[in-house]
Amino acid sequence: MLQSEKVKKAIEAVEACCGKCEICSPDCPVFVAKRALLMLLADLEEYEASMDGGTP
Repeated sequence: MLQSEKVKKAIEAVEACCGKCEICSPDCPVFVAKRALLMLLADLEEYEASMDGGTP
């Protein structure tokens, strides 16, 4: 399993923890975790695309 697939599963797990508050606070640990995982996913997808293209 690619790392990006594992991160997608982690994002789904974090999303399941979300209480869907009326106002989402940037101080919320669920929000912080989701944002960090989304950025990690973007970096991993960019890395995987570069590896598929043959560029290091």
